This record gives sequence, structure tokens and C-alpha cells, in this order.
Amino acid sequence: MSQKTLRLPVRHYRALPIDRAGHEAELIEIPSGQVALVGMHCWNIGCPDGPAVNMDFCVGMGWPQAAAEAWRIMHEVIRPAMEACRRAGIAVCHVETDWMDAQYPQLPSRRSPPAPYTPPRTLAGKMAERAHGPDYLRRSPLAQMKRAALVSPVGDEPLFFYTDQLHEYLQERGISTLIYVGFATDMCVLGADGGARPMLGLGYRCVLMRDATVGVETPQSFPERLATRYGTHLFEWQVGFSTTFAEFVTALGDG
Repeated sequence: MSQKTLRLPVRHYRALPIDRAGHEAELIEIPSGQVALVGMHCWNIGCPDGPAVNMDFCVGMGWPQAAAEAWRIMHEVIRPAMEACRRAGIAVCHVETDWMDAQYPQLPSRRSPPAPYTPPRTLAGKMAERAHGPDYLRRSPLAQMKRAALVSPVGDEPLFFYTDQLHEYLQERGISTLIYVGFATDMCVLGADGGARPMLGLGYRCVLMRDATVGVETPQSFPERLATRYGTHLFEWQVGFSTTFAEFVTALGDG
């Protein structure tokens, strides 16, 4: 069966010359068989099927406002984007953190078994607990979280913890362009295993769906989406391109 060519409007942040920097639009053409949608870290903390946000721990999306926004985005943007890809025959891949390895025993994990908890002695350990809460890896919602059911794999869609696993899957299928959705814009989407920076290093063209993500926003930053905007800026400047849900589904012929 012949592949459709997607004509996808994207933008990037043109840094040069530095006295005339700004966004620049372009159109990229991609055979549909060379494209995959990558859903990053769609955790179910604060979602109907997951553990509740716990006010004693700053984990997951951090604060209640960002957690609620992530759920809205999963419901209104990411799930419809995945369904559009499935209808179009576009690969849908799922990437999660290996913190949830106990919830997915069928997936290979490289984490060591947890040692008994002892209060941290190093300054780094103390700062981590100040930021996230005491013994947060065991006592916070991280210990029970899974991927939100709404955006979990369907059929034989893969779920990976690590960059090399995702890379091997994509190589076998000749996929070279990755459309990123998920969380958090300023952290995992950029730098976690399977995120844009590691995949750029392996030669993939990376595109962020900028209305399918939100950053780790504090109550103070949330109204202006400062973390989201800065994460998007870094992506568009240093890593690749961005598009929107509407532009993507139109390129698929599904709009």
C-alpha cells in the first residue's frame, strides 16, 4: 500500500542573527510510514483512574493546577491525536518512567530493588526531600501511579521505559520523525529517556505538539504558563520544531 505524504506546518525559533531572532514557519513533508506519535509520561496522578494529588508531596505535575491541566490535555488533545493516528496508520508509541516498574512487571526495568529508607545525610538528598517530601519515592502518589488509562497503549502499541528500546523499535520500522505529546514540557519531554534531546542525538527529527503539553507550573507561574512557554521555547530553539493539534490532524486528512 502506498504511503501518504504528510504536509505538516511547523515553526522553530530562529536564533540568528541574534539581533533579529524570532519564530520562523515552514512546511515539512514526511511519508506517513516514517512518522510516529510519542506520548511522554502521561501519569495518572490526579486522574479519575489514579492516585489523588497529595498535598504533602510535590510529585508528578507538582501542583494541583498543572495536574488538572494535564488531565484536560490528555482528554481533549492527546487521546484524539492518538485516535487520529490510529485511523491514519501512524505508529503510536508510549514512553514512561521506570519509577512505575512495579506496576508493569512484564516490562524490563533496570532499577535496583529499593533499599530500606533512611533519612538522607547528603545535602543533595536533603534538598530532594525538601522539594518533593520525605521518602517521596515510597510514600507519595509516585508509588502507585501508572499511565493514565485514557492514553494507554491500544492493541500491540509499545510502552517503553528507555531510549534504546524506543530507538530499536523505530529503526526496525524506518521511522525518522517523532511528534511529541505529553509531560512535562520543561522537563521530561526534553530530557528524559525517550525524550526529544536523547532522540535528537540519535538522528530523529523531533516535533512538539505545543497544545498537547504543559510544564511543571507552580501556583505562581500557572496563570502565564511560564514553565510551559519556556520549555516550548527551548524545544523550538535547540531541539526541533513545533506544531499544533489542528495542524497535525489536518495534515493527516482527519481534520
